[in-house]
Amino acid sequence: MGWWDQPRGPDGKWIKGGAGVSVAAVAVGLAVVGGGGAGGAAAGGAVVDGAAQAANAARAEAAAKPNRGARKAKADDGWRKLRLRNVREATENALDCAINSYGQVRDFFLRNPCADLDRTLFTLADPAGNTFVVSVSWVRMRSAKDVPPLKKLIDTDGTGSVKSLGFDLLKHQGVRFTGTPFRSRPSKDVLVVAEGAVVSGKPDPAIFQQAVTIAAELPR
Repeated sequence: MGWWDQPRGPDGKWIKGGAGVSVAAVAVGLAVVGGGGAGGAAAGGAVVDGAAQAANAARAEAAAKPNRGARKAKADDGWRKLRLRNVREATENALDCAINSYGQVRDFFLRNPCADLDRTLFTLADPAGNTFVVSVSWVRMRSAKDVPPLKKLIDTDGTGSVKSLGFDLLKHQGVRFTGTPFRSRPSKDVLVVAEGAVVSGKPDPAIFQQAVTIAAELPR
């Protein structure tokens, strides 16, 4: 089964199942029922911190929802103009950019944490049947002054980037983001990062680049 066949819920997110869910459940259970003393207090603190992070993520998710209708409409219009078919679309909001990035970009986020991260992954197909993904990340920093150095770093080859949704699964399936096509766009305290990767066939380079350009212009 390919990554694009993974089951999804009504909101478009991948549905985790099998052993992964069991392992996560066990981990949460151990944190909740951890023994007394310092170890128990630390575990309790971790649960409280986790709950706070989950609440913050839910608030960020709710705040982003009103714009997603406009984003989808603009994206669909762009794909139609390029004669592309939107095979699948997944969206997710997160608060930690460091764990969702790699290389020097990850190091940057460890020093300068972001406020939140909104990501969408489009799977597109052209009339010839060539398929590719376009990843878009809206990185909102805590201060607008952090955006220019982040853009400079992420625009430099070999420094890493923000991970796409399903990054590890895509990599396992042989889908690699090489930095071409790529575009980043600053907007006040937000840096938009868009890049594409081939899934199958040989997409027209001009169409491929235009798709990434359209994605970079989508509203947060």
